[in-house]
Amino acid sequence: MDVRVTGDRISEMGRELSARSGEAVCDLTGKWLLPGFFDVHTHGRAGADFSDSPSGELVRILSSYAKCGVTSLLATTMTMEENYSREMMERIRGAMEAEGEGARIWGINMEGPFLGPDKKGCHDPAYLKKPDCAFFEELDACSGGNIRLVDLDPTLDGAMDFIRTYAGRKKISIAHTSADYETANLAVDAGADHVTHLFNAMNELRHREPGVVGMVNDRRVWAELICDGIHVHPSVVRMTFASNAEKLCIVSDSLSAAGMGDGVYSLGGLEVHVKGKRAALADGTLACSVSNVFEECRNVISFGISPEKAIAAACLNPARAMGLETEIGDIRKGLLADMLVVTPDMELKQVYIGGKAVQK
Repeated sequence: MDVRVTGDRISEMGRELSARSGEAVCDLTGKWLLPGFFDVHTHGRAGADFSDSPSGELVRILSSYAKCGVTSLLATTMTMEENYSREMMERIRGAMEAEGEGARIWGINMEGPFLGPDKKGCHDPAYLKKPDCAFFEELDACSGGNIRLVDLDPTLDGAMDFIRTYAGRKKISIAHTSADYETANLAVDAGADHVTHLFNAMNELRHREPGVVGMVNDRRVWAELICDGIHVHPSVVRMTFASNAEKLCIVSDSLSAAGMGDGVYSLGGLEVHVKGKRAALADGTLACSVSNVFEECRNVISFGISPEKAIAAACLNPARAMGLETEIGDIRKGLLADMLVVTPDMELKQVYIGGKAVQK
């Protein structure tokens, strides 16, 4: 199948299309053309973080995302002090409005402060709070209305009312919670349709009390899965894909250390120690990853999942989860020409954003 790009979008698809005068031709013999990958949960990489880096640094790291096959993302925040949170949203807004090259920011994934203190993970408990519509409206205004996904613990006071208020206007994700299955189901009934990093920062699956994990086979729900081989065991990744592959989104949950090296880094004001592929707080609590979605997609395939299902979980599924399937996530006429050229063994050869080749 041949693909023609006009401007920044796919304009034509067919067999044996003829190149027009002046058109550049990319011969993909022996290679695959994939949609650009979409990470809906990433805190940063290449030495910068969406929670505490200036707008210029955020624009810089978008090129780093693109070079590893991630052409779209949600800038994911951490739980911070209130005034700092307002400034954080303004900085991300500045990065979104800047004229830069690299991955596209499609909005903000607001992870915190509406999270459960008993499942706080690497979020600072001093700044956690109950769902607060007035505060959320302030933050959304600071972001320019760009908060697309809101993470919250449905057991907190006011959580269900918050979900009902914003469902349909924002995507709501069940996150960092000890909620039982019944409470999670009530949250979905109220309008939540997403689960943040499934298996992490929630109760374990038990045969008499499945908890939030039990929602994975609910067709109303999209679920994130960190597939770095550390946060979730490969056998559990296989089990989860067998249960509901069409609703899974591979995410990195990466921090600024991704693409860097061993050392001590900051995440939401907390110290994170990175050694090899593991990132943890000083007390040993598992923190974010140092991975990326392309690497994790390769992992998923190596775990025994078909390339078709693994690739869909890295591009098409997250696009659908965020309501962006008419813009990205597939190779289809009319969509943005954000594409990857890979070998059959998933070696990344070239990245295109809006039809333009990304410099390696």
